[in-house]
Amino acid sequence: MQSSSSDILLLAKQPRELHVLASLLRHSSYSVTSASSEEQALAQMTHQPPFLIILAGAHQNWSQALLKELRLYASNYRATFVALTDFHAPRWMHQEENPGFDGFLVYPLSHEVLSSLVQSAHTRQAVCVAV
Repeated sequence: MQSSSSDILLLAKQPRELHVLASLLRHSSYSVTSASSEEQALAQMTHQPPFLIILAGAHQNWSQALLKELRLYASNYRATFVALTDFHAPRWMHQEENPGFDGFLVYPLSHEVLSSLVQSAHTRQAVCVAV
């Protein structure tokens, strides 16, 4: 039986995006790791399997291969996979274009919204692992 994870993986190509998300999560009881490249993301997932993956910025900035790998990981490990976009440039895609995100967030986001997402994602994985 798999055990549930206590890690959150933040993916962002811009350091500012990583800093903002990390600062919002600094008081959580979960480990937060970050990646700014596809290689770092895959290495982090192997080293510390996350229960929540947050992809910041436009998903078009990441390769289709990485998005597919993240979706496969999320499906296999019952992790939650969400995209975070800026309110200045939200690009709502058609459902058939969705690369497999479980949900979408719009920055700026409040600590309460992020805390709720984290708790929901962790509970989801814990329940799925227990079944």
